[in-house]
Amino acid sequence: MNGEPGRAVAAGSGPSGADGAPTADRGFAHAPVPAPAPADPRTAGALRAYRRRAGRLVLGGALVAVAVAAAMAAGVAEPVGQLMAPVITFSLMACAIGLGSLAVARRMAAALGAGPWRACAARAVPQGLQAAGVVLADPVTGELLPLRVVALQQRYPVADPGPAGVLWWCGDARRGGVLAPPGGGSLIWARPVRGRRERLRYARVAEARGMPVPAP
Repeated sequence: MNGEPGRAVAAGSGPSGADGAPTADRGFAHAPVPAPAPADPRTAGALRAYRRRAGRLVLGGALVAVAVAAAMAAGVAEPVGQLMAPVITFSLMACAIGLGSLAVARRMAAALGAGPWRACAARAVPQGLQAAGVVLADPVTGELLPLRVVALQQRYPVADPGPAGVLWWCGDARRGGVLAPPGGGSLIWARPVRGRRERLRYARVAEARGMPVPAP
């Protein structure tokens, strides 16, 4: 990237190394990264928990919708009947969210199976009511990778690097990947920010929030 901010913004490559070991530091403070992501028991447990939550949403939403629909078909008093249509709507929404989460879980499993975790310097990009944003810095080159979180709003804190300014990343900058706090105990999917102007905006915000500059 030319001009401000003073580093390249990734458009088709992400934090990576030549081998399966954690990349060299180059001046970024980060936590040690374990062996390949699928082999880490905390990561495996977090992925199972993610799938369980998604499955409960699908099953619970479907059961409630079927039960309410059966009650409506059997005939209920009018005041109660007026409440049942919204209940079915919310139940179907929960089911749809659960199905979407199961699809995300499959993408997570594929990304985690394709490479190791990388510990990256990170800064959150506040988005208001929109999807949460985060910018990672390649621990070797300092190249910035702007990402947008794909999750329900209550899970946005998983992608907040906090005072430590570190997140783990396992994925591909072109297709997306998995973010986790150091330790890999909670997982969240993120996809690359599209559009040069928006990527530059993310990068400027991250640098204004103290994204470290790599050592020469």
